[in-house]
Amino acid sequence: MTATQPTALCAEEAWCAAILHAAGCLTCRTSGAVCERGEALLAVYAEAVRQARSGDDW
Repeated sequence: MTATQPTALCAEEAWCAAILHAAGCLTCRTSGAVCERGEALLAVYAEAVRQARSGDDW
């Protein structure tokens, strides 16, 4: 495995967690509403993508 593969897997897992949450969350599916949990999951995903792109592992 290369150094970026584990982080890329983390990004994929974070994306799946965000999507699964949004699919079941009425607040996430409501236009203009803010879901703290959904926002937090997207922030984790964004950080994982940044890490994967930079080649750093957590």
